[in-house]
Amino acid sequence: MAKYRVTINKEECIGDGICISICPEIFEFDDEGKARIIEKYRTTNDYEGEVEANEELENCLTQAESMCPTQAIKLFKLE
Repeated sequence: MAKYRVTINKEECIGDGICISICPEIFEFDDEGKARIIEKYRTTNDYEGEVEANEELENCLTQAESMCPTQAIKLFKLE
């Protein structure tokens, strides 16, 4: 399994929700209608996390990153 650090730039997020529809296992809406990392994967705050991703999760993460209209989601492969 691959390990990723996932970040969301809250200021750049427009609350489009494409990441949530593609990858609801990782992303959800916060109280302001912006995307955040679900609690299970959060590290320092609501907008940063680490995910050990099987192939299915890896696919949805990379799709969410590439489909984000403002490129607010960034993935960093750790392993």
